Amino acid sequence: MVSVAAIFTSPVKSLSLSQQTTVAVGISGIEDDRRFHLINGEGGLLTQRQYGRLALVQAQYLGESDYLTLRFPDGRVLEGLPELGGSVTTTMWGRQVSGREVTGMWSEALSSHCSSSVRLVKTDDPGACFDEYPVSLLSQASVDGLEGRVSGAPKFDGRRFRPSFLFEGCSPHEEDTWLGGVVQVGPELRLRLVAPDPRCAITTLDPDTGERDFDMPKLLLTYRPSARAPYFGVYGTVETVGTVSVGDSVQFRAQV
Repeated sequence: MVSVAAIFTSPVKSLSLSQQTTVAVGISGIEDDRRFHLINGEGGLLTQRQYGRLALVQAQYLGESDYLTLRFPDGRVLEGLPELGGSVTTTMWGRQVSGREVTGMWSEALSSHCSSSVRLVKTDDPGACFDEYPVSLLSQASVDGLEGRVSGAPKFDGRRFRPSFLFEGCSPHEEDTWLGGVVQVGPELRLRLVAPDPRCAITTLDPDTGERDFDMPKLLLTYRPSARAPYFGVYGTVETVGTVSVGDSVQFRAQV
């Protein structure tokens, strides 16, 4: 039986992932996931592509109370209600995402951590910070299958690929065969699988250290050639919202 092995979220886009036991999924993805994002001094989007050290910062956000916590690797902890300043617009994968800059200690601490100008932004609309689509799915079998393809490779962690949901009970790349159809995740959530997930330089980073330790895109292209990018996992859109927990069953339905 295919089931949910892990659920990953980060309230600040590109910071360390946290594992959740139960999440509510709305039409724009997991609630409070990627509620904030980072920009540089010129307003351009910042991710682990530019600063792998972002993987070392842990974030927690309680949406109901608007309470944000950032934990840095040196032990420093910032927490409180984010105060919002001026409006900003950030380009994300061809979309214009509106938000407001978070003022005060937050950006100062992130800038110090990265040794460069980093500004924290809260989006006007929850769920606006997704990449191409709101939800990404990957099977543990696909991750496990990578280790036999190269000698001396590190043991790969599913977090390297930053999926929303990691499934177990699949065959390697079984999720690819679901494209165009619908998966029922738990008793309520229905996801339409719409596109393969292109992989970038973030997959070269160890998710625990933020250091580059393996050329994952190169490995993927050796057996999954593509003119655009190496694909690994799939993207989905939300057809029916619902709550999902680790251990919930996953059922595929052909195109409907």
